[in-house]
Amino acid sequence: MNVLCAMLRPLGPGLFMPVLWGAVLAAMTGCAPTQHQLSERANRIAQPSGLTPSVVATEQFHVMTYARLDDPQQPLRVYLEGDGKAWISRTRISLNPTPHNPLALRLAALDQAPNVVYIARPCQYVALTTEHHCSPHYWSRARYSPAIVAAIDEVISDYVSRSGAAAGIELVGYSGGGALAVLVALKRQDVMSLRTVAANLDTDLFTRLHQVTPLRESLNPADFAGALQHLPQRHYVGGEDTVIPASIAHSYWQAAGAHDCVQVRPLSGVTHRDGWQDRWSALLDEALPCVSGTVAKQGFQPQTLAETDAY
Repeated sequence: MNVLCAMLRPLGPGLFMPVLWGAVLAAMTGCAPTQHQLSERANRIAQPSGLTPSVVATEQFHVMTYARLDDPQQPLRVYLEGDGKAWISRTRISLNPTPHNPLALRLAALDQAPNVVYIARPCQYVALTTEHHCSPHYWSRARYSPAIVAAIDEVISDYVSRSGAAAGIELVGYSGGGALAVLVALKRQDVMSLRTVAANLDTDLFTRLHQVTPLRESLNPADFAGALQHLPQRHYVGGEDTVIPASIAHSYWQAAGAHDCVQVRPLSGVTHRDGWQDRWSALLDEALPCVSGTVAKQGFQPQTLAETDAY
């Protein structure tokens, strides 16, 4: 089995052997937790908080979600998961992007809001042998592509329809899910606020800092920051985060014109993965900037995404 794992080394940055992908994937049962084990782990996180599982079919993907919908008169708070187990190392792509420790789900489970929806990324928590659109480029170079943004947008619309929620959407994104939260906000008219946690808000800067291949098939949130400058938003940054350092959120803030509605909040003693759960309830209680009046939506129009101390 170790020999089979070794066969998965890419041919070069972003390149891998596509032949017999499904057969190799099906055989890879000893290299990592099974999909069933990962799903059971997610269920154990979600169930105590009343978050029930549901798979939502979009045009291209089946997307795993958990939700609690109690009050249609209140906003829908939507959590977007991070990149998950996208890479085994800097040069080895993962066979399965399902997160081993789904931090966005853990944060959603701590949220006491009446309407909470957790959305995994396309290709997470699903049977990859039958998800024909799921290929590794969707959790590597195309992880923030228009196709992924469209799928998340479809899932949110499905939940808006089934819940009857008419009070708007509050987006929360962890890591790469924060990048997608920005991109989804560009597409919708009902987003009222945006919070991100250790988010990749400038993918160009991220790849330069880590000296990895640019995400040429992905959209860069920083390129659209100005269009969202009137949306109430706060971007939380771990003071000890070496994966997404504070400079990435600061670059997004500058691209947004350093607008008062856009805040970056560093937190000492927090890394990319650790320290968030202990602080999350208190962070949710913090008022966002520009939440009253019409300032939040002034000058904001939904965008079409084509292929191509606080401050």
